[in-house]
Amino acid sequence: MIAMEYENEIMDLINDYDMLRVLKHFTVAHVDYAKNITRYTEIPQIRVRAYLERLKEMGLLDYYTNTSIKRTEAKLKKSAEVHKHHTYYQINKKAEAVLKEITPKLYVKVLGKEKLELLCSRKVRKTSPDRCTGLQAMGLIDKCFDLTELGREVFEAALRMQAIRCQDQN
Repeated sequence: MIAMEYENEIMDLINDYDMLRVLKHFTVAHVDYAKNITRYTEIPQIRVRAYLERLKEMGLLDYYTNTSIKRTEAKLKKSAEVHKHHTYYQINKKAEAVLKEITPKLYVKVLGKEKLELLCSRKVRKTSPDRCTGLQAMGLIDKCFDLTELGREVFEAALRMQAIRCQDQN
């Protein structure tokens, strides 16, 4: 089901969409720091800092150790080269391997039929908000109980895989 050597990391990321967003940010930026990540993700900086430390502890990010940063390394940098003024992090090969494993099909396998069926109907989600907290943390539904882009991808994958059959499809 899940690559066993990365199972814990994958499950942590699947269950915390904001942490996953911070890690995915590095696929574009390569090298970045907390304040800049906050600008791009709109996740509060204090949470971004906590995620960066947690991702570092999980072995998915490394400290960037060079004394200066070139735009070729930090893709979102505006100037050609700057000296470091922050703690910079960079994505590593383990993180890239973990991100490749996190697909809509994996969500379908992890969620189970009961949670997947909640994706069928907004009305059902709205009338049972307590059953939806996990889906919100995973980034599959928003605060208004509508499917997010990721939620739609997981829902469509579940239908293709015949993991669910819905009477009322959103």
